[in-house]
Amino acid sequence: MKLLIGICAAGKSRRMGFDKLATPPSLHSPDTLLSRAVTAAHGRDTIVALPAETHPYFLGRRALLRPHDPYLSVEDADQGIANTLKTLARHAIQKNCDGLAILMADMPFVTASHLDTVVNLFETFGGSRIVRAECPSGREGYPVIVPSAVLPEFERLSGEDGLQKLIEIHGVKRVLMPSEAPCMQVNTPEDWQQM
Repeated sequence: MKLLIGICAAGKSRRMGFDKLATPPSLHSPDTLLSRAVTAAHGRDTIVALPAETHPYFLGRRALLRPHDPYLSVEDADQGIANTLKTLARHAIQKNCDGLAILMADMPFVTASHLDTVVNLFETFGGSRIVRAECPSGREGYPVIVPSAVLPEFERLSGEDGLQKLIEIHGVKRVLMPSEAPCMQVNTPEDWQQM
């Protein structure tokens, strides 16, 4: 099955006051949130969604990618996650992919193993169902894989509409993960300090 891994890295880090995706969390952990997401997708067909080239965070995030890491710029990414999701879906459609696996760059504990587990379930259902990681607490996490038949519907999303709208329409198959890692998002300064 032909899958595209789309890494959402176009956000503004509004609540943080600095570029959380391009800043190492500590001297003891020199990797960044964005580099961790790219590592989780290693070896798969991947595209990184970055902010517009005029955005102050574009150059710093682009510099973290290896020369062969493909990326695309999301115009109006500051208007909400929907524009990033739509841009990734359009790219997956153009590449005739069977599905789009979505990773959030601000979820630093998602690994290649989590991605492999979700991909295996997606393939078990023949690429016909939305598949999502679920944590032991019952919270929904990432990765999420959306089949190609659903990708055109991303055009309906706007603002901060995420995947939940599409999941309500199409349902989702959840795969239980062994820890809370796929649900841990760095959204606030407090989250950052806990890293």
